[in-house]
Amino acid sequence: MTKVNPVRVGHPRSLLAGGLGVFASLLAVGWALFGYNLSSTVNFASGQSENLMLLQFSVAFIVLIGSGLMLARYTRLGGAINILGGLATFGIGVLYARVLEQSARTASLQAIPLRFSQVYTAPLVVPVDRLVATLLVVPVFPIATLLVISGLGALATYRMHRPHPIPVSTQQQVSVQTTNK
Repeated sequence: MTKVNPVRVGHPRSLLAGGLGVFASLLAVGWALFGYNLSSTVNFASGQSENLMLLQFSVAFIVLIGSGLMLARYTRLGGAINILGGLATFGIGVLYARVLEQSARTASLQAIPLRFSQVYTAPLVVPVDRLVATLLVVPVFPIATLLVISGLGALATYRMHRPHPIPVSTQQQVSVQTTNK
């Protein structure tokens, strides 16, 4: 029978937090690729929004590394990376939505038509004045929330499994006497 080293066994919470972080970071990569191509798809130039999505792609890659650290039992570092990555994702999403709205207004567009596939031919038309709310509610807020939840779960796992020394004072020690009969 082989012995299992208790230091190397992964805790289910750290594995769950790491898996959630990997999932959320892959969603963030998808969001970055979608956002990068969005301005060229609807035919208006917005260089700043493309730069923001390149920054979002780098944040998503760093968060993917942080989630891998959580899976490798470095929960404190991985959790901190995921929390900061979730906050950065939300901030970049807010800036991206505002820049995209300003670019659409500059191009004097009333609405932005989005076509998702060759099969589904009807476009989704998003009015420019609702663009910020739509982009924040649909992709940005859920991804940022998942990243923060993943990071908080990892930090909770780290705090739960730290060794807590219990000091015993000399007054609380009980002496045991044995009697032979």
